[in-house]
Order: sequence, then structure tokens, then C-alpha cells
Amino acid sequence: MQVRHSRLALLTIGLGLANAVALIGWRPLDPTNVAWIFGDNATYYTGWALFRHDSHIRFPLAWTDRVGYPVGTSIAFLDAMPLLAVLLRPLGPILPEPFQYLGPYAALCFALQAYFGYSLCRRLFPSDPAFTVLGSLFFLLSPTLTQRAFGHTTLLTHWAILAGLDGYFRDPGETPVRWLGRQWIIVAIAAGITPYIAFMCLLVALAAVARLMIERRCGLHTIALLVAITMGIVLASGAVFGVLLSHDAATYLAGGYGLFSMNLNAPVNPMDLGSMLLPPLPLMHPWQYEGYNYLGLGMIALLVVGLVRRPQSILWLRERRLLPLVGLGLVCTALAASTTISFGSSVIFKVHGQPAIPMPDQRVSEASMGMPAIAGKAASAIVTVLHGLRASGRLFWPAYYLMFIAALSLTFRAWKASTRVLILAVLLVVQFADMTPMRTRVHAAMTDRFESPLQSPSWKGLGRRYDNLILVPSFQCDQSTFGVGGRYGFVWFGKLAAAERMRANSYYAARYTNAQLRAHCLDLMRAHLDGTLDPRSAYVVTDDVLTIWALRGVRSARCEKADGFNLCTPSPEGGAAPLAVPPAPPYAVGDVLDLTGPADVRRYLTFGWGRPNRTGTWTFGPLALIRLGLAPDARGARPLLLEVNALTFVDPSHPRLDVDVVANGETVDHWIVGSPAAPLRARIPPRVLAGRDALDIEFRLRNPEFPADPRLPSNVLLGLEVVSLAVTYGE
Repeated sequence: MQVRHSRLALLTIGLGLANAVALIGWRPLDPTNVAWIFGDNATYYTGWALFRHDSHIRFPLAWTDRVGYPVGTSIAFLDAMPLLAVLLRPLGPILPEPFQYLGPYAALCFALQAYFGYSLCRRLFPSDPAFTVLGSLFFLLSPTLTQRAFGHTTLLTHWAILAGLDGYFRDPGETPVRWLGRQWIIVAIAAGITPYIAFMCLLVALAAVARLMIERRCGLHTIALLVAITMGIVLASGAVFGVLLSHDAATYLAGGYGLFSMNLNAPVNPMDLGSMLLPPLPLMHPWQYEGYNYLGLGMIALLVVGLVRRPQSILWLRERRLLPLVGLGLVCTALAASTTISFGSSVIFKVHGQPAIPMPDQRVSEASMGMPAIAGKAASAIVTVLHGLRASGRLFWPAYYLMFIAALSLTFRAWKASTRVLILAVLLVVQFADMTPMRTRVHAAMTDRFESPLQSPSWKGLGRRYDNLILVPSFQCDQSTFGVGGRYGFVWFGKLAAAERMRANSYYAARYTNAQLRAHCLDLMRAHLDGTLDPRSAYVVTDDVLTIWALRGVRSARCEKADGFNLCTPSPEGGAAPLAVPPAPPYAVGDVLDLTGPADVRRYLTFGWGRPNRTGTWTFGPLALIRLGLAPDARGARPLLLEVNALTFVDPSHPRLDVDVVANGETVDHWIVGSPAAPLRARIPPRVLAGRDALDIEFRLRNPEFPADPRLPSNVLLGLEVVSLAVTYGE
């Protein structure tokens, strides 16, 4: 009997691997092939590729200064699966270059999904091996699992949830510690992979503790101890692998909770990923894509047929050992739906609320944000914590797999052996056929090649001459254009830094600490804009940074164009040729620039600005530059008056903003801005304009600050929100 089960387990593992090859192709399975890596997967790969060459062992184990140089970070914040990175790093000297574990790990996930699906079915349906194998394939063909193969390799770790559920259904006759030991191993491993899966595994583990309590296998004191141990293991593993990095709670919070939620029609909504029969159903807003939890047509049919055959089966939920799982399903559904519960385009229930200030460049309607307004500090605190899990639609996955278990259990109990196997086989084919449109798209995406635009010989061998690759501005510091290279600059330059074995300052992470952002986006940014360069570093800068260097007469860098990018290398003696100042866009004195949305105003905003929105345009970071080209009659004959209508970011801990107003390199005023902000003015004397064909206005912000409201994204240093600006003739 045991030999047969072992063979069946190996069969399901083999089917899992075959599914991986059919779905993602052979190319990602080659550890030396990185051409297919793009998007979020590029973040995971870059974190590992830079980390592997760090010669220092630090705590947490996933910490390195090769990412986010010179400040450093934990690669757990890059979702680089730190457990794997830490285990593989000692092998770094003998591993090939390049080396990626994303593709092999994806294949492993499908194999483990099939195995734990089989183990779970074997535990629930031990008398029918054929049914057990077919049932395991439904778990393997999970649409939510398949969808994550698009480019979220870490989130393919669904097998950990199944492993937890498999452990739950084991006979708890042994000692509680030994029975729960499996759950503790799972949550410890999951915490070393990704926080979302770890949180869901934690919920499964707590449900297992609840089972011990309901079945009266432990006293309350023991239950409390087991809960504490479970929580402690998650926290300890998170601390060791760098998931829990900062004492600042704002590090783990992110704006948009309630935005990336699950619509209650998700189990029957294939969205735009396709189905052979069901159409996409409406959503409350497009951001609910994170709540993709389509069961698949075969699984839906299995549920419907079983309920029609045995409608009284709903009473099974009263079984004592299932009550914690009912609670688990309800909790996961509530967390996934978030504070705005929707069905289709309709809101069923909403916990109202409003953030302290609207988030620049990320404003959404109150209905879509679903911010909390439940009375009482306790409710507010709970909702605040949930902002750390803003992609809440994912949190349905334990409930999702409980629906799979329910459908299989219904089928097993409702039909005789030959009939139920036939039903399962037919609907498994339906499930596979229903997923064909999505599988085709996943395969196309995973077998594509993403050639780097960095083909110039100037990039080759850069790491032999310089230790560090510095982008100005870096990805994490430019919320408007995403820094050098735009939205996918982190892909191209991350791969370049990895290939050249250089440390990199620019990186894309799920979370940044305020200390990291303050160092990168304030202190180091000021130094870079002043032309203070490290002789061990190569710099890639935007045209706007070159403009600032030219205006300030910086001669500490020699710059060349390489594939359309500005590659600059330090000239320590200051002997570089002066940089050319580009012409400023023409401006007529007296014109009012409306910064609440018109696209034509954007041409004046050279550096340090967010996107215009309906209430104004925020300054980001330590410097915001406006360039105004002047007609000859406005160049020094009379003084000018700068008039600015602006709001500012202040709160009790940050009651004022200090701004130095600099015109053509000369400080003309210092503003101290509080709340509410009065109209701001600065007189520009004629000498500042003499012989100049442009008025270059710099707002040098001494103390921009992060939003204090934890419900908002905290990775932006806010200063002024400028509503309008004008330059007029003064007296």
C-alpha cells in the first residue's frame, strides 16, 4: 500500500513538473538564462544577483549594501525569496554567471502544489486512489496559481497554504506541540519566501490551534502558549530574513488598502484573462485585478453538481473539526474584500473615511479607497495595520482552496466510486480547457525575450573601472517619471549592475524605510545635484540633472551619450568641459501658470515635481526647478515679482516648511510656510536677470517630510503643492 502511494505521489510530482514546462517553457528553467526576466521578476533577480557577491555576513541575513548603496537594504523588501538567497550565497563562487533561481523555483512550486494537493486528497479520500490523483490535479490547475506565473514568482508559493491545510487534517491525537510542529515549519519557511504567503499560513496555523481548543485537547493556558509560539516563530523568521527590518511602523504600511481588493464575484469572474464560456464580469474599479480568484469552470461545475445532488451537505459545516476552517474562510474573505465590500460595480458595504491629506499623484475616489471611519481608536488601529497588506485581494487564497476541498468532498460523498471518478475526469478536462486562453498568454509572456537597450560598448567593462552604479535620480526617489530609464529603468540598470558586479543605488522594492528614503532622496540627492561625485562610481543621470549641473557650473563629471542615456564619470580635478545649458521654454511676464492639470505647463517644470492633478502639483525631494525663458525686454530692466499660490504638507510633528527661493543661482528669499499657507512672494532684483535669457527658479526645500498618515504611501518627501505661479513686473 505504501509503495503504491509513493508511486502515485511521484506521479503527481512528475505531472506538476510537466505542467511547469508546458506553461512557462524550458527557457526559464535554465538557471543561466536571464533574458526572459522582466518586471517584478527583474526585481527579485537583481536582489539576489547583487546580494550573492556581498562578502560580508550581516544580520538580518538578507541585508546587503550592494542594493541601495551606500545605505543598503534587505533583499526581502525586493521579494527576492531571502531564504533561497541565503542558502545559495555560500555557493556563489562556484555558481555560473549569470545565475537565477526564479524559473527552477517556479517549477518546484508546481511540483509541490501537485504533491501537497495529492497528500491532502489522500488524507481526505484514502479509499480511492484514482479520485485522489485526479483531485490533486485540480489543485495543480488552480487559475489563481496559473495567473501568478505571469511574473510574480514568489507568489507561486501556494503549496505552503496546501501544506498547512494538509497538516490541519492530520489526526491531532499526538501531542499538541508535535502536531503543530508541521505548521510552525511551514510558517517559518513561508516567512523566508514572502510576507503575504506567510500571513496566510499563519492564519491556517491559528485555525489549527483553534481546532485543538474546540476539540478540548488543550487547556486555555496551553492554547495561549501555542498561539504565542506560533506568532513568535513567524516574527523570528521574519527578523532573521530581513522581512521585519525597521521599528518604524510606516515602513510596512502602504497607501491603497481597499484599492487592490477582491470583488465578491471573483470566484466566478475570469476577468480579462479569459474563459471558454464565462464572460468577464464588472468590477468596482480596474485595481481589483489583485482580487483575481476565479475557480475555473470545472471547479464551479463540481460545486454546483455536488450541491444539487446533496443540498443538505451544507450541514457538514457544523462538524466540530470544520468550524475553525469556516472561521478561516470568513476571515480571509473579509480581509480580501477589505473596507469596501463590492459585488460587480455595486458597493454593498463601505467603511467610510478620509485620509488626512490627498496623496499626490495617487488620488482616487473615496469609494475606491474605502478608507476607514469606524468610530473608535481600536477600529482605526486595526485598519491602519491592514495597510501593510494593501494587495488584500490575495488574502482570499486559503478560503479559495477550502472551496476546492469542499467541492471534492461533495463529489466524493455524493456519488459511487466509478461515477465520481468519471465526473472528476470530465470536469478536469473542462477545467483545463477553460484555462487555455490564460495559459496561452502566460506561455507567451514567459517565453518572450527582453533585450536590454544598453548595447553600447560604453557599458561593457564598466564594473572593472568603477565599483558603483549611481542613477540620479534613482527609481525610488522619482515618483513622477521613475528616475533614469523610466518605469522599467530598474530592470535594465539592475541587470547591468548585476552583470558588472557593481553596487547600485537605484532599486525597486515593495517597501522602503523612511531612513533609507531620507538618505537617498534628500541627503545624497543634494550632494549629487551639487556635483559632489564619488570617484569610484559611474553615474547615469537624466537630462534634467545635466541642466542643473550646467546651471551650477559643475565641472566634476565627463558625460557622454550611450544608447540615449547620459553616462557620466567623475573628473576629480574639476577639469571636465562645461556643460551646455539648454534653452528654457518661452514665458510671457504676467502669465499665470496653472499647475492643476494643463499639460502645457509641464514643460516649465524641469526637476523635482510630481504630476499635475486637480488641486496642484507637489514638489518631491530637496529641489524643485522651474525654467522660464524671458523676452529681451524682461532681462534686467526692472525687478520682477514671483507670486506663488501653494499649500504645504504640515502636521503636528512637522509644523513648518523652510524654503530657500533661488533665482538664477542667487538666493532672493526664504519662506517659512505653515498651515494655512498664505500667498508666497519673492522679489527678484534686476541684477539677477542681467545678461540672462531665462529665469531659473529653484525652490530649495530644507525640510520636506514624509506623510505621517499611515494609510498613505510614505515613500515621498512632500514640500509645496503649487496651485499656480506667476512672474510679474515689480516696483
